[in-house]
Amino acid sequence: MDLPQRLRAELEQATAELKAHMASWEYAFAMGGGRDGGRNHPVHQQTRARTEQLHARCRDLKAQLAEHEL
Repeated sequence: MDLPQRLRAELEQATAELKAHMASWEYAFAMGGGRDGGRNHPVHQQTRARTEQLHARCRDLKAQLAEHEL
């Protein structure tokens, strides 16, 4: 498997993982606002950090793929 093909496969997997994460109740509760300040709960902070990691992974893979498709 050549590098662009491998990057496409990794991007597809990372995108699917991000979509599944964003469809979870964990994500919904972490991203929802609450008047009691529950948004800052450590579990929600971890969920938001995981979301950013997944977004960053997708961005990095897209950038790498763009470099190889020029």
